[in-house]
Amino acid sequence: MRHRVVYATRTASHALVKEIWALRGVEAARAETIADNADVKLHWVDALPAPNGESSVVKLEQERDILVLRNRTSPFISQFEHPLGRCAKFYKLSAYNNCNYWCEYCYLYLTFRTRPFSIHYANYERLFREIAVFDKADIPPRLRMLNLGELGDPLAIDDVTAFSKVIIPFVTENTARTSLLFLTKSACVDNLLELDGQGRVAVSFSVNTDKVAKHLEHRAPPVGDRLLAARRVQDAGYEIRLRIDPVFYYSTWERDYAQLVDDIADTVKPSVVTIGEYRPACMLGNHIRLRFPDSPLLKIERGLVKDHGKLRYPPERRHAMFAHIVARLRHRGITRIGLCKEGAESWRAAGLNGTFCCNCLL
Repeated sequence: MRHRVVYATRTASHALVKEIWALRGVEAARAETIADNADVKLHWVDALPAPNGESSVVKLEQERDILVLRNRTSPFISQFEHPLGRCAKFYKLSAYNNCNYWCEYCYLYLTFRTRPFSIHYANYERLFREIAVFDKADIPPRLRMLNLGELGDPLAIDDVTAFSKVIIPFVTENTARTSLLFLTKSACVDNLLELDGQGRVAVSFSVNTDKVAKHLEHRAPPVGDRLLAARRVQDAGYEIRLRIDPVFYYSTWERDYAQLVDDIADTVKPSVVTIGEYRPACMLGNHIRLRFPDSPLLKIERGLVKDHGKLRYPPERRHAMFAHIVARLRHRGITRIGLCKEGAESWRAAGLNGTFCCNCLL
């Protein structure tokens, strides 16, 4: 994975947020506070920024350096249903669309191809009403967790939005049966340390090998920093989960993923570890080419096979990767392990024939 991205120099105080645009209608005091936190000027606009920019770096800067504040009109809470039934029907809470990191493999490039900038929905009062309805609904206990990380990283810029300081107290003080799941690559956890999740907040850190992080996860914290953040959050009383996802096949993958598992076991005690392979949608490659024209993912793509609208490693290869990582996790005493969006054949091949567990369920 030899690949280098050259970043243009831009002057701003925050590493991930260079500009903040607020659509008219957003509560002014809330928008101004968020802009003050980022130490950038707040721009009031009547329409969303145009997603232009012809070179890869310019395109990324225009997409991912801008944070747009707007009011959400569609529901904050909805249920995820995998088209092939390979995933539990968990509930997602969409307070963010897109992400300020530059991970080359991110499916959000395709999901938000027509609106490719980072959005935070700031009409919290509507969100609170939806959570109150959700809390009273007739929902099975394992589905009572709201996943905040399906459409964006909820902690990547939490030092700017301070959204965790809004959502966690509301849930712990105003609901009886609702839990939250923060799925993140961030080490920005200071706000969480000031809060009491009361046993109803889980933080799931997405981690990978150092090589994958270095070459593909631009602007995200090093994996070691994520694990140390997980340890800090766990010491503060939160449940910690981990995702090793997406797993990549390359020349030193066996050694590198074994080392990752050792680093995990030496740092934190996750309640569950979920593993997933690289599984891009068939059209994602076109969007990767626009942003990362020299990406090693474009070479990896040639070795993948089509599977119901996705590209995946051939079964024997992905089963070998899963089995290797599962064995290493068990060797280090981590036994609650699941696979993400995989069929029964993959679970059996990885030796996961016991109780089903999932990152997104209680």
